[in-house]
Amino acid sequence: MTHRWVGIVMGLLMLVWFLSGVVMLFVRWPEVTAQERAAGLPPIAWSACCALGEAQPAQEIRHATVEDLAGRPVLRFDGRMLDLSTGAPIDRVTANEAAAVARAYAAAHGIAGSPGAAVAVERDQWTVTGYFNRQRPFHRFRFDDPRASDVYVSARTGAVAQVTDRPTRILNWLGPIPHWLYPEILRANTPLWSQVVIWTSIVGTFLTATGLYLGLLAWRRPSRGRGERPLTPYRGWMAWHHLTGLAAGLLTLTWVASGLVSMNPWGFLESRPDDRAEALTGSFTLGELGQAISAARDADIPARQVETAALAGRLHLMADGVRLDAQARRAPLSAPELAAVVARMGPAASTGLMTREDTYHFGHHDPVTLPVHRVILEDGVRFYLDPASGQVIRRIDGARRGYRWLFEAPHRLDFIRGFDRGPAWATAMVVLLIGAAAGVATGVWLGWRRLQADVGRTLRR
Repeated sequence: MTHRWVGIVMGLLMLVWFLSGVVMLFVRWPEVTAQERAAGLPPIAWSACCALGEAQPAQEIRHATVEDLAGRPVLRFDGRMLDLSTGAPIDRVTANEAAAVARAYAAAHGIAGSPGAAVAVERDQWTVTGYFNRQRPFHRFRFDDPRASDVYVSARTGAVAQVTDRPTRILNWLGPIPHWLYPEILRANTPLWSQVVIWTSIVGTFLTATGLYLGLLAWRRPSRGRGERPLTPYRGWMAWHHLTGLAAGLLTLTWVASGLVSMNPWGFLESRPDDRAEALTGSFTLGELGQAISAARDADIPARQVETAALAGRLHLMADGVRLDAQARRAPLSAPELAAVVARMGPAASTGLMTREDTYHFGHHDPVTLPVHRVILEDGVRFYLDPASGQVIRRIDGARRGYRWLFEAPHRLDFIRGFDRGPAWATAMVVLLIGAAAGVATGVWLGWRRLQADVGRTLRR
């Protein structure tokens, strides 16, 4: 009885999860990667650099970037931004400056047309998550290209934060938004959204488990010879629900339960603090940074973006992927230097340059950085380091391993090497998702018919 009535409402939601999951095999949530954003920047105008104004030279910082903002070089660090042409702090980027940023990005990425007037956006469907909090508010520009592209520029940092177009927006309403329960009205309240997803996943797990139990109780194995019994005691839609539910039940349970794990309910897969990654880099002073970027100016280093890449307490710069020392001289990361850095991390069980993906550093939908320098410490924690800069790309501890095997592997079925992506994998996933959806859909239909019949009997009394 409980399975039937819970299944009417929860089954509809699970049906939405499976059908939107088919769309999500081919449609991603829109995002601007660091590489895409950097490619949309104009070259740094070194001739106007490099005044630090009243900034404190002794201030310690860990990371900073130099970029162009509407024709002037700017320095971003610790949530602050300085105009390097005057040394004055920049608290807010104007709509005109943001329009110049949007046009440069559009030109670099093939977005045709011109931007319309800036629209002030604090939060909308495409900037709803907490990831965008440090960049709010935004200037949004709708381009008059055939795809109706929107470019969001942060009014706080002047950086392109999000880009969408009409096809992406439509397809996301058929995929990620219903699958993740992402409508802005719910997702804007992160604690409420988190609890809704957790508890609906728990109810979905209960519904699937009870359905499997009931299905197995009613299941009859066929016997050979005379008096052969049918595979199911039911007929019509009930028989279809019984058989499809049994066939796809374990897979359905796996998907719903792993979806619950993805929310890390009650923090059971919370990573512990680990200061070894920070010990690899160290900090530097604003005065040291000012001298380094002045050296880059004097050398007229051609770059769209310059980032700090401190290693073992020594300041280096990455200019469009080229490593420089503090005097703006080319300084490729050497094997002895990297070995010395690895030694600072503690006893290592394995180290080496990795040129192929492994179990924890791999690209499924997204591209992955290769080669990388992999360090496996004796406590099992893995660090993946950029061989060009020595910076930590990824850290895998026990919690992250649990996430890989309790969520990613069972949810995406991507643990079979050679069958974890591509057309064959996508085809198999579509078939499995439709099969699971069929089991749920027949249950919803049966529950709805039973509800109508019960209501009809009640009204006739």
